[in-house]
Amino acid sequence: MHSSVTATVRVQVVKYDGTPHCEWDTTLLQETPQYILVYGQTGRSLVHHTRQQTFSCATPSLEYYDLQEGYTVNLDLERDGERYYCNICLPTEWTASGLRFVDLDLDLIRDTTGQWTVVDEDEFLENQLVYQYPVDVITGAEQMLRRLQDKIQRQAFPFDGFLTGWLDRLRHDRHTTPLP
Repeated sequence: MHSSVTATVRVQVVKYDGTPHCEWDTTLLQETPQYILVYGQTGRSLVHHTRQQTFSCATPSLEYYDLQEGYTVNLDLERDGERYYCNICLPTEWTASGLRFVDLDLDLIRDTTGQWTVVDEDEFLENQLVYQYPVDVITGAEQMLRRLQDKIQRQAFPFDGFLTGWLDRLRHDRHTTPLP
């Protein structure tokens, strides 16, 4: 197991055919055989290849990348509370240039009031045709969405206080940007 607050990790998101979708730099917090946990600093640049734009992220984020299951969890620290953004994807992989995952379009978002919503179902349907997702990828994404919703409902890892525990640690760590 490796833990560091100084290693920079590039996160790369691609579409099913390998086309770059977006990328940004983060700081490695923890690495295990199951997951990678990174911190996204306020002001980091997010290069959105699909939109051909670069954004400056106004808020910090705690980002969980599962290496065995097809989902990611971003905990965005908004001024008015915590917002979760979960991607349904193929399992994240380490590559020579950082973390990489294939975005399968379905997203599960929790707003700052605690309301969970599935979004981008239209993109998922459209991209099944555009990228010719195999049937097992389609059913796998749908099943992963249901498993993720079940993890949230049962407050199972990483929704069991793991991420908020890390937030508490980061609030007291001088190596990170002050958190709201």
